[in-house]
Amino acid sequence: MNAETVACPIVCSEYMIDLLKFVSNNSLIAALISAIVIGISTWQYNIRRDYCDSKKIYNFLASSKETSEFKFRSTEAIAANTQISEVRVAKLCASHPKIRRNEKEKQSWRLDE
Repeated sequence: MNAETVACPIVCSEYMIDLLKFVSNNSLIAALISAIVIGISTWQYNIRRDYCDSKKIYNFLASSKETSEFKFRSTEAIAANTQISEVRVAKLCASHPKIRRNEKEKQSWRLDE
């Protein structure tokens, strides 16, 4: 059975069939398309992971602000409570628009609301 005789659930045009034949017959093009798809998937995964970890850090700082007298929380304390590495916590806190670094003690953070 070839691509032309298979009934597609989506209406396939001759252009799509020709494109699929071209990609399947050219390994360089197939490799480039695969690399692009993998790159975009990795990029999306990293964006999603950064968003989730930033939200986890923000929620910890918000709850910490309500339940403790500490105005600033150290990178180490945030990392221990959120299960995120200290390097990653520092990177995400530095890039978050609502989290500010303590100017006197460089590795401590607070919410800026």
